[in-house]
Amino acid sequence: MNQIIQLFETTFTDPAMVKLAIYLIAGIAGITLAIALSSLVSGLYSPVKKQLNKLSKESIQPDDLAKEYESSLEHTIDKLNNVPFINKRYQGDSSTKKLLIHAGFHSQDALKIFNSIKLLLLLISGALVTLLINQISTYSTSTTIYIILFVLGTAYLLPGLILHKIAKRRMADLKRYFPDALDLLIVCCESGLGLLESFQRVAKELKLAHPYLSYELNLVCSKVRYGLTLQQALKEFSDRTGLDDIRGLNSVIVQSLRLGTGVAATIRIYSDEYREKRLQAAEENAAKLGVKMIFPMMCCIWPSFFIVAIGPAILKVMNVWGDAF
Repeated sequence: MNQIIQLFETTFTDPAMVKLAIYLIAGIAGITLAIALSSLVSGLYSPVKKQLNKLSKESIQPDDLAKEYESSLEHTIDKLNNVPFINKRYQGDSSTKKLLIHAGFHSQDALKIFNSIKLLLLLISGALVTLLINQISTYSTSTTIYIILFVLGTAYLLPGLILHKIAKRRMADLKRYFPDALDLLIVCCESGLGLLESFQRVAKELKLAHPYLSYELNLVCSKVRYGLTLQQALKEFSDRTGLDDIRGLNSVIVQSLRLGTGVAATIRIYSDEYREKRLQAAEENAAKLGVKMIFPMMCCIWPSFFIVAIGPAILKVMNVWGDAF
């Protein structure tokens, strides 16, 4: 604590300003801790939500599919967008909400828990900096301030980076599993099953091999059973995954349903185009491989080759010139 006071005394010359700065930082830390704990508690356990669920159970017994839809984060976003004066308030967290949805966190309390984790990590890093102030106070005042800002900034940005990595990995897994699901969907549709039954069967078959995609397909069927139209459920499916491939499949299915054409034939045509697109992407990556290999060869392979091939000759020349002079 004395080191912190000395740090403030080197920054401010007035003792009253030093005392005011300490009180201000302590107040901000206390308020931040209270907000983080309240958000975390309300996200994990909400008495109001428990009471509402109790009242709803006494009147109507909803099924598990309805509960899953009502508690989803994307459904909460849709409800907030329809409420006046609240839409602008939550627009700042739209990118975080999309990342949470893409990462597979569909609970409506996911945003609260994520923000609480960010605040708690920020407070923990601040406490660690306070404990280690004796070690870092040996540096100059500007260097100490830079170290503190670096630690706090890292603690604030780290949860977002981890969430972005989780979302990116999940989207990559969905993209890798999508061709298998597309082939199974064609087989189910051509065998005589309806589109919704085909989604259910594909989700069942992919439950062990591709659990992420199976969960998303089951969620589509759940929302259709809850009362959404198939077009709305497919649109939310593409928004949750964030993949252009799934968005293209959904647009093809919706267009087929509107025009009354055969869904199986439409999906097969899309599958052929998708295979051709993947083949073109593979050929493009293969064409880029030669250019990408230039830099590793120049930096890693060629120096070793020159050392082995020309090194002995250079040593002999150096010995000859050394004997000559």
